[in-house]
Amino acid sequence: MIKGIIFDMDGTILNTLTDITQSVNHALTLFHLPTKTESDIKLAVGNGALKLIERVTPETFTKEQIHDVWKVYQTYYDQHSSDHTGPYPGIMELLYKLKAKGLKLAVVSNKFEHLVQSLNIEMFKGYFDASVGEVKGIPIKPDPAMVFKALHILDLNPEEVLYVGDSEVDIITAQNAHLTSVGVTWGFRSEALLRSHHADYIIHHPIDLLSIISGGHRS
Repeated sequence: MIKGIIFDMDGTILNTLTDITQSVNHALTLFHLPTKTESDIKLAVGNGALKLIERVTPETFTKEQIHDVWKVYQTYYDQHSSDHTGPYPGIMELLYKLKAKGLKLAVVSNKFEHLVQSLNIEMFKGYFDASVGEVKGIPIKPDPAMVFKALHILDLNPEEVLYVGDSEVDIITAQNAHLTSVGVTWGFRSEALLRSHHADYIIHHPIDLLSIISGGHRS
């Protein structure tokens, strides 16, 4: 029986693409580097902010140079993370219905945890029982450690929880944590990519998640 849902954040419950792109381009411009389109950024996100900056800077950049660009990006994004960001259509309705069913909810993101927690409060009015993000000493997704942290907070076992995400990182994370995975098609990756990584379910609208919980959905 499903008692809880763990959601990814970017590309799953929040459309953060414009704010991330503008923050990246702010940093790139200061370092006199070519700017990126939202399509570029869609493919670069998913493995944390430092990896994002590594992917959008020249291959010749040293770790120190990448870190310098990252610091500018992160400082700017911390101040502008909600300028254009909001829930995807249907997400708030889904969260309301999940809570009405008595399910426990968590969000697990490779963003820094202070951002995950502030966005939870600002965008979702505290719907989530656990907000887990990057902190020192805990490896980020697709390592399962962050999911295990969320499970501990929720006081649930892996077989009682669905993991919902939009990327291959999320599907691999769910597999590593032994959770049933649900891939969403409205985010930053294609349905074909989600299927190639063997998502247990694919949904095209947030409310479709209710059918999986009730046992009526087919991937």
